[in-house]
Amino acid sequence: MRRRSWIQVGALAVLAGCGGSNGTGPDDPDVVRPDRSEFAVLNSISGTLQQFNRIDGRIVPFGRDIQLGAGFKGRTADFIQDLWVTAWDAPEGSKVLFGSFSTDEQTLAVFPNNAVVDPGKPTVIIDGGGTVGALIPARALDAVYVAFPGTPMAQITAEDVGTFVERVIPAGQFLVSVDGNLDDEDGGREPLGPPRIVLHEFISGSYFDELRLPEGTVGVTEAIVLEDNMLFLAGGGVDPLTAAPLGDGNLVEIDMSARSVQDVNPLGGNGISMEAGRDGLVYIVRTKGVDATETDVLSFSFAIRAWVNGPENPIQPRGRDGSNLNCRVAAAFLDGQMLCATYAPAGQGRLVLLSAEGEFIDEVPIGAGTTDILLRPS
Repeated sequence: MRRRSWIQVGALAVLAGCGGSNGTGPDDPDVVRPDRSEFAVLNSISGTLQQFNRIDGRIVPFGRDIQLGAGFKGRTADFIQDLWVTAWDAPEGSKVLFGSFSTDEQTLAVFPNNAVVDPGKPTVIIDGGGTVGALIPARALDAVYVAFPGTPMAQITAEDVGTFVERVIPAGQFLVSVDGNLDDEDGGREPLGPPRIVLHEFISGSYFDELRLPEGTVGVTEAIVLEDNMLFLAGGGVDPLTAAPLGDGNLVEIDMSARSVQDVNPLGGNGISMEAGRDGLVYIVRTKGVDATETDVLSFSFAIRAWVNGPENPIQPRGRDGSNLNCRVAAAFLDGQMLCATYAPAGQGRLVLLSAEGEFIDEVPIGAGTTDILLRPS
């Protein structure tokens, strides 16, 4: 099979994005309504993408909810311009769904032999001819696939990429697989050792090199690459009997050129999610105490390689009444204002606009099981 040559499409484009939408308030008669959404949330239980804009300190819904179909179970998504992609398992085989933010158009791809592949987070890519597609880590098959809108079958592009690959990121001439190194053969997810970064050549799919993280780092929650540097969120472990978080999460800084660990930053909790903000910072939601549902937010600067709000001075989001707000995922705009999405297993969650210090500004109801924020460049 002919293998394609890829270029990366700015997984951190949001870091260079513009500020919030302009215009008067949504209730003013001379309101200027944006012609596209500025951000969206993925509701894994409700099976919807909901779009919004920020106008004069308010969260304003945009358009109709995007329906992702019966049986949808995706928990992560990626996007470029008007196109979004997500993936999930179904009894009849795993699925990759592409769609448009601005229209009802959607296109579905499946895997060879209707395999159930346990997909990790998709990553949007562009091939050498300008065709947009997505890389899909297949955790159950220890492989990486590529899928394209309008093509009904995903294609394998690299094998033996690790034992539990959560994310695959294109970097130069390599595929970078972020491997949690977990044993999923018997249905469990016990660590086989510390996580690792595995490199394969794009053209051939051949193994090139790998980097093992230090002992004591556990699991993979997310990884973000900016130029030659990677931030790797090793979320930490849980008690096998009580499922309580062990509080051993770490943010690992990696020099991709040297393929070496630069620093390991303890979280003082478990890492739940990590999102890039438009303000140049990375926002990490972590657990606090022994309760997996109580969270606060840390922020880290790529530029100075240091915490802005670290484990000792976290941001504590607040609700309308001043009480602590437990985020599932958080991100920020260029001016530092934050978005916090809560996770509701049933009914409605909350999407809350906060100051840079975590104080309440506005909120709107959202769907159940919110697991991802897509912060689109303006």
